[in-house]
Amino acid sequence: MYESTNSPIQAGEPFSSAETEHLVNRLHTDGFCHLGSVLEPDEVGALREAMERKVDDPAMAEDRPGDHRRGRSLMRMFEYDVAFRDLIAREPFASLAEAVLGENCHCMSQNALFTPPDPEAVADGPGGWHVDDLLHFPLPQDVRHEPQIALPVFVIQVFVPLTDIEAIEFGPTQVVPGSHQAGRNPGQQDHPEFAGRGPISMLARTGEAYLFNNQIWHRGAPNVSERQRLLGGVTYSKRFVAQRFYPFVDYRMPEHVWEGAGPRLQRFLGRHEKGPYG
Repeated sequence: MYESTNSPIQAGEPFSSAETEHLVNRLHTDGFCHLGSVLEPDEVGALREAMERKVDDPAMAEDRPGDHRRGRSLMRMFEYDVAFRDLIAREPFASLAEAVLGENCHCMSQNALFTPPDPEAVADGPGGWHVDDLLHFPLPQDVRHEPQIALPVFVIQVFVPLTDIEAIEFGPTQVVPGSHQAGRNPGQQDHPEFAGRGPISMLARTGEAYLFNNQIWHRGAPNVSERQRLLGGVTYSKRFVAQRFYPFVDYRMPEHVWEGAGPRLQRFLGRHEKGPYG
């Protein structure tokens, strides 16, 4: 049960049609885009407090039943705190997700990430490069997708930093621009390159946001600072992509999650109208 049903998350404003078109084009071309400053300080504070509370909550420990935590991932944040639930339908995230994935898209998952300091690591050192889940359009090693043809996008990840990640030592998300068109996984773990382009760091302050195609080569860089890195956000997918709420076919949305949720948020949470196949 939520501690409070009074959500600190604002409704927000969608991007203009011209801004949305520009961002969608950037997503198709580069595989990622920075959205600039979006969240207000009180929204960031509420999301951060919820994350810190869950990290320290003994009921959410990794060895407890329910799969609320796996390693450095906090699972199904919409169950735990109303601020995270309402982040799913906040603008401009909701409208941008619908522009990319279709008006019947939904929240595929909502996992928050925390990365403790690792002073023995090397800033921007090798390791961790991956494509989320599986390759959607695999190709042989020496072939790539035609860059002039926009590939369908099935899953996007929106991240909102809840701690400042303004330099490489704080462990920013890194991406290899254009690598969503590679049709293969990263071939190396030390500064991978695709089509002549190497990694860039998504440096951001709290309140800012960025998103990427889950097919882009990406990672969280080593956090060699003295503070913990906290990332909130939402993973959105097309309607036909199954939601990843453990234990899957046996999952039942807790009743408190529906309290005060409007029709659009309920749709994002999976309450769809009838359609093809069912």
